[in-house]
Amino acid sequence: MLDQQQGAERRTLESAHGTPIYRRQMPGGGYVEVELDTSLDETARDARGGPIRGRVVMERRSDPIRRLGHRAPVVAELAGDDRDELMADLFRLAQDNAALARNLMRMHAARERTH
Repeated sequence: MLDQQQGAERRTLESAHGTPIYRRQMPGGGYVEVELDTSLDETARDARGGPIRGRVVMERRSDPIRRLGHRAPVVAELAGDDRDELMADLFRLAQDNAALARNLMRMHAARERTH
């Protein structure tokens, strides 16, 4: 079973490194991307069999020059033991513009409460 971390926005964006496996353009510009942790390889995974992790990032800036020096926000991070199930859930979210918008609104609301 997958667990979704709603608090992914609290992580430092620099720590969110992954291998991009899917990217699509957003209707108003920018892109959404699915990443899997670079340690996904079975030999690189922790000896205890830790979960496979992946995330959906969404860059809303359409101008690539404005993106320089900034990582796209992580709108969802998932973890699970089944790679196929994890990828299916990540792709499903990356294809759903309404779900992406809801996750962004939650992130902004959480950020406003902490400031």
